[in-house]
Amino acid sequence: MVKKRITALLCSLALVFTLTLPAWGAPGSTVYLLAVGDKFYDAYRPVAINGVIYVPYTIFDRTATGVDLGVYYGITPERGTILTLYSLSGMLTFSMQMGTCEDNLGNPMNFHALPRNGIPYIPAAAVCGFFGLQYSFLPTSDRGTLIRITNPASPGLADGSFLQTAQGAMAYRYNQIIQSQTPQPTPTPSPTPPPAASRPPAPGSNNGNTRVYLALDASQGTADWTGLFPSGCYALFLFTPDSLAEQAPLIRKAVAAGHSVGLLADPSLDSQGVLEELELGNELLSHIARIKTRFYAFPEGSTPSQTDILSAAGWIRWEANWHTASNPANVQGMLSGGPSVVRMDLSGTQVSHIYRVVSTLQNSGYDLRRPLETEL
Repeated sequence: MVKKRITALLCSLALVFTLTLPAWGAPGSTVYLLAVGDKFYDAYRPVAINGVIYVPYTIFDRTATGVDLGVYYGITPERGTILTLYSLSGMLTFSMQMGTCEDNLGNPMNFHALPRNGIPYIPAAAVCGFFGLQYSFLPTSDRGTLIRITNPASPGLADGSFLQTAQGAMAYRYNQIIQSQTPQPTPTPSPTPPPAASRPPAPGSNNGNTRVYLALDASQGTADWTGLFPSGCYALFLFTPDSLAEQAPLIRKAVAAGHSVGLLADPSLDSQGVLEELELGNELLSHIARIKTRFYAFPEGSTPSQTDILSAAGWIRWEANWHTASNPANVQGMLSGGPSVVRMDLSGTQVSHIYRVVSTLQNSGYDLRRPLETEL
């Protein structure tokens, strides 16, 4: 069993890589939003470079577009870092180092991929045209411009109908983006008021004495977990070693946003097997995001020998002492009178509630700390 798991991780290690990619400049005045089929993707924003719309390559996988489109993003000895998209009708290979693209016959294309946020972005209209997908450019008067990609074999709603259906989600996301781009006025200094008369502290005013560390299992699903944390709030993103290859884009986004990364150990392995699996997971992380972690956690119980050997090897165990309530409004009340150091597990919390839970803690004055290996 251990050998099979180690072999699987070695296979992933052979395919996964990393590349430090520069960010593009600030977006222009036009706000671009993205939809694939009948789904609006508020976590992904198209960008326009010299009049060409680029989208993240991950949006073209078969689960998003409904076509039999494969994706390979890795390193080859001959061409270095490449991105390959392929289907029964053809193949496109982007060379990240050379800035070129060619089809399966070796014919050069007149477009290429560009790096952004740690992953390649590719020209939406050109890729759609090559693979027979429908590309729609849909400007609106109050919600920016929607870029929509559909599969003619299963088109779903017409563009006009989809714009009506997604009106609320588009308007909300559009207003968020506009607000983030609007410069905030500099406050005018005012005279310092006299000190207020002393009064008894309000209930909960000692929340700042409670240190809160957040973590969640990000191994499964396709949610952009980084978007669920308000500015200044960070968490420990935990991944099983065998999920690292698939979750590489999320790992890079989490690291870029300032979050910590750790590994979920398999308690069914013996002590040496756990250590070997975590070390191989670290090798994968070094290829994905140029980092290594010393954080690990067990999703279930562990044996003393497992924790002893990991501790001796320098690994630091994350062990939650608090789990969030199903109702975000109850979090502050439940923490009242709790431990002075809270290691909170958000894994059981609905995705739609995580932002509310973290915002409640932040607004209630709790000392939300970035999970660091030097502190835990």
